[in-house]
Amino acid sequence: MTTSEHMSEADQLALLADAISDIGYWSWWTEALPDAFQLEFGGTQLYFPPTSADKPPQTQIALQFQQPTSVSFLSRREGAEDFAWSQLLHEDQLEAPGCSHGAFGFGDADFLQSLLDQATHHKVVHGYAPTTAAFLQEPYQFVFWCGDYGLAIAAQSLRFLTHQGDVTLDQLADANRQWWDYWRSYWDKRDTPAALPKDYACEVTIPLKR
Repeated sequence: MTTSEHMSEADQLALLADAISDIGYWSWWTEALPDAFQLEFGGTQLYFPPTSADKPPQTQIALQFQQPTSVSFLSRREGAEDFAWSQLLHEDQLEAPGCSHGAFGFGDADFLQSLLDQATHHKVVHGYAPTTAAFLQEPYQFVFWCGDYGLAIAAQSLRFLTHQGDVTLDQLADANRQWWDYWRSYWDKRDTPAALPKDYACEVTIPLKR
C-alpha cells in the first residue's frame, strides 16, 4: 500500500472522498460566513480512537472550508427546490442522508462538472453560483451528492477537524489505512470470545471470505 508521504495532495483528497462516501453519511453543516463553512460526516472509513473500551472507534470528520468564495446547496429531485431539507439537516431534524459513493469529488474539473450537471436546482448561500467558470479555478473545490441532496463549495483553504482536534491530510490518509487494519481485525475476531464492540461501518463492509 502506498504510504501517505508518497501521495500527492490530489491523491490524498481522492482517498478521503472515497473514505467518506463509501458507507458514510452527511451528519451536519454549519457556517460562520464569510469566514468559514463546515461540513460534518460520520460512518467514514477513518480510524480515530474510541472514547471507551466498549465502543467502536470514532469516525466523525469535519471539513472546514476557510474563506469560501462559492457555497451552494444542490438538488436533483423535483419538489426539493425550496431547499427546506438543508435547514432541517442543520437543525438535526433530518435523518442524515447517506453519501453517494462515486459522487464525491475534490478538484478534478471534469468530474466536478459532471456532478454539477446532475443538479436540477441550486441555491447559492454565499458568493457566486457553481456554474460560474471561476468555481473550478479556486484553490479548493468540492462537489458531492448524498442521494438527491448535494453541495458545491470552493474556498481558499481547507481544514480538517476531529473530536481530538485538527488533523492534516497526511494523517487522514494514515487514518484510512488504520481503519482497514482495524476492519480486518474486527472480522477476524467476530463471533469469538475476543470480539470487538459491534461496529455498523464494519458490519456493512463484509469481506469476501471469512
